[in-house]
Amino acid sequence: MSPFTRFRAPVSGRSFRSQYLPLVVLVLLSLAGYGWMAFWFPLAPFYRQVPLADVRDFTPSLAAGTAYGLLLVVLYGLYWLAFRLTQQGKLRLRSGALLGTAVLFSLPLLFTYPINASDVFRYLIHGRITSFYDTNPYLTPPNTFLQDPFLPLAGEWAGETSPYGPVWEMGAAAIARLTGNDLYAGLLLFKLVGLVTFLLCGWLLWLLLADTPPVRRMGLTLLWAWNPALLSVFVVDAHNDALMLLWLLSGYLVVRRGYLTVGIAIMFLAVLTKPIALLPWVFFFLAAWRSLPVGVGRGRFLVVTAVTTLLLTFFTFLPFGSPFSLVARLAREAANYPGFSPVTLILLFIPEWGTLTMEQYNLIVNLGRLVFLLVAGWVAWRTWHGRSPLRAAADIFFGYLLTAPAFRIWYAAWPFPWLLLDEGDGARETRPSLTSYRLRVGLWFLLTAQLSVIIYGHLHNYVLDEASLPTHLIGVPFTFALPFLLAWQRKRSG
Repeated sequence: MSPFTRFRAPVSGRSFRSQYLPLVVLVLLSLAGYGWMAFWFPLAPFYRQVPLADVRDFTPSLAAGTAYGLLLVVLYGLYWLAFRLTQQGKLRLRSGALLGTAVLFSLPLLFTYPINASDVFRYLIHGRITSFYDTNPYLTPPNTFLQDPFLPLAGEWAGETSPYGPVWEMGAAAIARLTGNDLYAGLLLFKLVGLVTFLLCGWLLWLLLADTPPVRRMGLTLLWAWNPALLSVFVVDAHNDALMLLWLLSGYLVVRRGYLTVGIAIMFLAVLTKPIALLPWVFFFLAAWRSLPVGVGRGRFLVVTAVTTLLLTFFTFLPFGSPFSLVARLAREAANYPGFSPVTLILLFIPEWGTLTMEQYNLIVNLGRLVFLLVAGWVAWRTWHGRSPLRAAADIFFGYLLTAPAFRIWYAAWPFPWLLLDEGDGARETRPSLTSYRLRVGLWFLLTAQLSVIIYGHLHNYVLDEASLPTHLIGVPFTFALPFLLAWQRKRSG
């Protein structure tokens, strides 16, 4: 056989156009949208603005807010079209191209103001408490240091200690020390961390989907890497949830390769980054423990895991002291800062019939907690009887979001990687273009959460005269119920 037979014949112009023209058009249109965001919401002129800006400051009318929502919908439409083309075989991308294109989309977003969250400013300020003032961010709020030039940027959280784990606080301190008093560089570096961790999550999803049919694997990875809502959460707003998910996905990959104890320990680093990760961690631990033979194997796994997690907790908290101050801080925030959630909607109804007393407030919050505990018990029972921990992770996160007093739009990202992996586990060679009802709910939820800022910002101020109850009557069903309805309609039409 001639050695030249291994080379393929040149691709015809028609074939080239059919394979690459859709990709080029989709990438250019999406890039134009993200570039417009950077132009519309520039970081450089406003990063020192006090009070901190949000999307309504950049779009100060209902029409402008609607235009912003339309931009999100168009970007989401392009994203969904790209997924459909991959499933139809009209768009073929390897992991490098998928993630490389995500980098391209992210470049303008690095220079976009964090329009939907001010947390990145808090990251830097808490990092300065550790690195500049050699003080414990779990005991000392930012307003202790009245002379700090960044204090005005702490906003409403100036009197609150850190709600994040020690792994994150050590990283924030390193960034604060590296960038010094250069606020712009600090913000950019946190945004870059968000981008890198987001991309690494995409790469881990690609690896975890290795046994999925190739077309399906490509499409599911694209649903992560090109998602406009996730790019907004992790690059525009630089949320540390990406690092939390990175630890969880890394540990799960190690567990999948047979190293249960090591993998569960890596996943526990997510808890030490953002304590909410304890919710899925419990179910991955339960599934791993259940997979071992009854007797010595389970006992050894339990003991080693307990010792490892205690040691990780001890050494990561060693620079900061006891973890109990963080636990108290989280309990206080969970109970006293309701907002944008179904529980908050119920709380707003009570004053319609009288004054909301503290007893009534506590009753509603505790009923929400009781419902969550019932959901957690059901999910644990199903996991113990062999249900996938991937489903448990998605369910427990969403159960928490439905029953907790507070909701923020970036919380919608928590269930999504587990929905993608669960979709990959259930993939079939036949009819690969279909998506499950669960995944469609997750996709719509990411979009409605992003669009909800128009309801709670523009509609609230320009139409509803800043009345909280009507705003929540619209916003809560739109954010939480509409995804189920839209996914169901898609299910029936499919």
